[in-house]
Amino acid sequence: MLFVIGGLVRSTGSGMGCPDWPKCFEQYVPPTSESDLPKNYEEYYKDQRLKKTKRFTQLLHFFGFSNKAEKIQQATQLNESHKFSVIKAYVEYINRLWGALTGIIVFICTLLSFQYFKKNKRVFLFTFLGFIAVIFNALLGAVVVNSNLIGGIVTAHFIAAFASISFFMVARRYINYSSPVNFQNKKISILLLLFASIQVIVGAFVRETYDLNSGVMTLDQTIESLYPNLYYHGIIGVIIISLSILQLIRVPKNGKIVKYAKIIVFLTIAQIVIGPLSLIESFIEISKLFHISFGAGIYVLQFYICTSFLKPLKVNN
Repeated sequence: MLFVIGGLVRSTGSGMGCPDWPKCFEQYVPPTSESDLPKNYEEYYKDQRLKKTKRFTQLLHFFGFSNKAEKIQQATQLNESHKFSVIKAYVEYINRLWGALTGIIVFICTLLSFQYFKKNKRVFLFTFLGFIAVIFNALLGAVVVNSNLIGGIVTAHFIAAFASISFFMVARRYINYSSPVNFQNKKISILLLLFASIQVIVGAFVRETYDLNSGVMTLDQTIESLYPNLYYHGIIGVIIISLSILQLIRVPKNGKIVKYAKIIVFLTIAQIVIGPLSLIESFIEISKLFHISFGAGIYVLQFYICTSFLKPLKVNN
């Protein structure tokens, strides 16, 4: 659900619906009218963002990421201000609330994983790694807001979410002591996961470039600016749909995996249709939402299929 809500934030351009973090316009519940805000609120939040960004770039310099720090400091969007929009504020607010709820569930899950520390350390290890990834991503979310959606950071925030859920799926597999799934050509499934992972990264860069240039350039110029990544994105999409069909043919016809393999084929076909619609202004918001959500679904289901190949550990009594 957090993937879907995050996709809604991206598709509606609500990433800066709340210009501060973790509160929204310094309130626990966002205002419903611009009249509830001070007259100079745009300049005030821009100044606050610049101060926080300065501290963040100093931290990057300290850890040796001077090039990235300089790029952030030189980014023109740092000086942009944002008009209040009640819809965008509440879309971003719901995203943060759901993120907080997810964080609470992850924390409880991590506490419960301590019971596996002696008898099955991998359950604890991967749960703990998932917990760290969620905390890191929450902090990265703050950087995304404070840097005004600067390129690279938004993509890192998106990819870190995939890392989080992957750790938890591996932990779940090691709790389940059933025998690993056995069918011919597991390499096809692993290869499909590899291409799905690459597609997530390439797609994130395509979307980020589009968001930066949309409204600044004409539609034709914006699409032209997406090459060669858009070209690679399309080629990888064709490879993914081919591998997903091949996987469905080879997968055993009994058990849950065949059901997930069918869903993946459906999602990959849908992506071929929805993807180009994301470049048309009339369909951009709804198509981006489904494109992001379906892309996440393909990765998650494929990763889940691949975890079924893992051999369960011997449990210490």
